[in-house]
Formats: sequence, C-alpha cells, structure tokens
Amino acid sequence: MDVADRVQIAPLGYEYNRILKPIYEYNADTVVLLRHEAKQDYEASFQRDLVQTLRENDRIELKERECDLFDINSAVTAFVNVIEAHQKDDVLVNLSTGSKLTAIGGMMACQSSSATPFYVAPNFENEDGSREAPSEPLVDSIGEMFDLPVFRLSSPSPDQLAILGYLQAQNGATKKELIQHARDEGLKFITDTSSKTEEGLYRLLKTHHQTAPRTELHPRRKRRSQKACLPR
Repeated sequence: MDVADRVQIAPLGYEYNRILKPIYEYNADTVVLLRHEAKQDYEASFQRDLVQTLRENDRIELKERECDLFDINSAVTAFVNVIEAHQKDDVLVNLSTGSKLTAIGGMMACQSSSATPFYVAPNFENEDGSREAPSEPLVDSIGEMFDLPVFRLSSPSPDQLAILGYLQAQNGATKKELIQHARDEGLKFITDTSSKTEEGLYRLLKTHHQTAPRTELHPRRKRRSQKACLPR
C-alpha cells in the first residue's frame, strides 16, 4: 500500500523562519521551493543558509523550481505544476513567504485542487515577550507599479438555478427528467429553442447546464513608475 508523502510548497522570499519552521512543524517529507528567476534574483545570505539547511536534512527531499514571484500567471502555473505532480500526496502551500502576488497565485491554485493553503503570521515580540510595532517601514524603496488581472465569475442564470433546485429536491435526475421539468416550468433554454429532437435537447441541456462558470480576465496594464527595483 502506497503511503502519501507530506509535500510543502513555499516561495523562497526574503524569509527564514516562516519557511523553515512550518516544514518541521508539519513534518514535510518533500519541500518544493519556488525561487525567483535566476536572471532577476537578488539572493540574500540567509536564503542560501536556508537552502543549505534543507539540503543537509537527510529526511527531507528538496526540490527547487523557478518562476517569476512578481507575476500572478507565472506563480499560478508554478503552483499548479507542482500540485499536479503530487496528486497522490498531501500537499500544503505556504502563502506567507513570497510576494503578495505569489500568495494570490497560490490561493488560486489551491481553489482548483485538493492542496491546502496556510499562512504563517509574523511575530513582532521583544525578548521579554512584549509586542512592539516596527520602528521603520519593512520596505523603503518601491519598484514598478502595474494593474493586476481581475477574474470575475458570472453567477448562475435563473434556468441554471431552477435545474439545480430540482436536482437537489429530487436527489438527482436523469437527462430526460430534467428536460421534462424544464418544459413543465417553461424554462427559457427549452421554450426559446427550435430543436425538437431528443438528441438536440440533450445537447442543449449540456450546453446550458454542464459548462463551468465563465471568467473574464482583464489584462495587466503597465503604468508609469520609477526605475524598477526588486520589492520584498
């Protein structure tokens, strides 16, 4: 009997404990670090120390993948590819260790899969345990400013809601029963069609009630900004 591995995906941002401690806490067998593209990366010494620590751990299998940590599409693709490669495993996704865009991308990838997202809150405590706000901004400089893609889901139509309500009330139904119910209720997808054959009505039912919700993607537009510098 195959035993599922515990897989943890974490973007390699400017973090250390927020990446490392959940790996130990959740007993990850495999760790997949999403690293920023090498040609654009500014790697910190503590990031190299983190990677080395994981490489030296004989119990953990370390994998590394490159993507653009500041591009949603690139992040979503990277997360999805890793999740699909571990469909038989228990996959956790750390949303707290990359850019905010990788957090959005990671959540989107989790919504369409069985992977579980989690967040590690920062802890601003002094040595005596008291909490204190940072004395300086976490990031001083800014980079490129741009719009983000907006994903809009269209809501179900009245006909679709009527069919779903019937399915729930009947605890399921055949296609023939659904078409008859649509006739009885005068649903528009039946009353407005010229198709009379059984095959044509089946196709009509599939077209109107078995398609995924439609999404609208508004492309990113660049805005005038200062000279780009890598944000955290």
